[in-house]
Amino acid sequence: MLCRIVRVLPPRPGGVGMRVLRIAVRIAMGALVALLAVAGAARAAEPARFTLLYVHSTTELQEQQGRGGLARLAAAVKAERKRGQPVFLLHGGQAFAPSVLSFYDEGAHMIDLLNDLQIDAMAALNRDFHYGEDVLLARAHEANFPVVTSNAIDRTTGRVHDGLVDSVVLKAGPLRIGVLAATPARTREVARVTRTDVPEPAAVLAAKAKAMRAGGVDLVVVLTGNSGDTHKAVIAAGIGDVVLYQDRGKAYEVVHDGKRLAASVDAQAGWVLALDAVVVPGMGGGKATPSLQPSLAVRLIDTAAVPPDAAMAPRVKVYTDRLDAQLGLQVGRLDGALDTRREAVRGGENAFANQIADAVRAALDADVALVNGGAIRGDRQYAAGTTLTRRDIFTELPYHDPVVLLDLTGRELLDTLELAYGAVEQLHGRFLHLSGARVVIDLTRPAGQRVAELTIGGKPVERDRHYRVGTVAYLAAGNDGYGLLASAPRLVGERDADFASMLLIGSVARDGALKPALDGRITLRR
Repeated sequence: MLCRIVRVLPPRPGGVGMRVLRIAVRIAMGALVALLAVAGAARAAEPARFTLLYVHSTTELQEQQGRGGLARLAAAVKAERKRGQPVFLLHGGQAFAPSVLSFYDEGAHMIDLLNDLQIDAMAALNRDFHYGEDVLLARAHEANFPVVTSNAIDRTTGRVHDGLVDSVVLKAGPLRIGVLAATPARTREVARVTRTDVPEPAAVLAAKAKAMRAGGVDLVVVLTGNSGDTHKAVIAAGIGDVVLYQDRGKAYEVVHDGKRLAASVDAQAGWVLALDAVVVPGMGGGKATPSLQPSLAVRLIDTAAVPPDAAMAPRVKVYTDRLDAQLGLQVGRLDGALDTRREAVRGGENAFANQIADAVRAALDADVALVNGGAIRGDRQYAAGTTLTRRDIFTELPYHDPVVLLDLTGRELLDTLELAYGAVEQLHGRFLHLSGARVVIDLTRPAGQRVAELTIGGKPVERDRHYRVGTVAYLAAGNDGYGLLASAPRLVGERDADFASMLLIGSVARDGALKPALDGRITLRR
């Protein structure tokens, strides 16, 4: 549908990309970073003009380093709507977790604020299901905009859950724009879903896109994420004319393969992706779609250049003020440097994870404690001497995750650890940190055969012996692929124990300090 190959990647200092960036800034006064000019042949019909705005993962209410936050996002959206042509705001989802405030209200505050933005459609992706189907459906019913998943199915009805929709059709003059959302299949593993099936989205969305075009839709837009490389599968399948996706670590990316446009922007509305389209209508609807040739301009709106919206800013402040008194309470001093970045908590022993696991084991009087690296979400570094507050702890451990005590045999524990370390290289969140045990992992061996040594309480593991194993409820429910844990007898249930975050706060407060240390409990042989 788009006629020429154009590839726009993040600029390199001193390279062609940087020159394009400077030229674009002069042309568009700081708003335009990448321009794709794909001009169609002149036609007699009056062209339809519209703008798609795309953001995702807006869990942070306030700006970070002068950029992002809901007040600046609201201002940017209002400015776009004043330009006088139709503007459609598409939210890519991942809005409800993880965040400190969602720890308390499971995302209710986010819907309250997003309702002011006049969103046209929002995707329901893996983290939107984090608190389970019932919570997501409650949020969807509170929303004044449609929440879309095209492939997450209520297994009791065989359809999308009541309260969600599988597609949305937007209208810009005579033009019809279809919106689909590809929920990652890994949602079944990483979220607390009990009655939702999430098949691989490519085939499901391909059929829905075909039906939409047959029904008269001119342009199909797919919203998706990068969990399990879902975005790559959707793009490779050629499902949408435009694919808007999330890709961690990239400020933005725009790729045009001669037929379709794929674009990404970073999280938290630091930047807003704007796609300006001029399309001659009347050639879509699946009849002569290849000859439909829009003119497209992709802009990257820097919210640092947009003053916070005067109406949204005080609404955000109401929520942040509620938290400040509690979250500002000091927990203890940090006696050494600490690293909670993704690579640090998912690729080897980590001092912060050790502290969490130790707190869980002590609270449950367990032989062993297991904590997954994916539970740690702060993604930051702390200097020695930092005074830790409750805000810091809840930023690192933002999920509602009470601890539980399981009865596992040594054999079951070994099987669990084989799963944990089967894909260390991919930095999966299922990587397990330990307390009360020491493990040697041989990464030269194939997955499933990597645990070379395991000792518990200083003694080699006994395969037939039963051990008291403490962990978080998320893993005990079978998430992240740990189905074995879901069937294990529970000695202490989640209703009878505290959150992992509160156990850590109590531990640090009693000691007066958090003393990060690596003691060799996890050894990786490469």
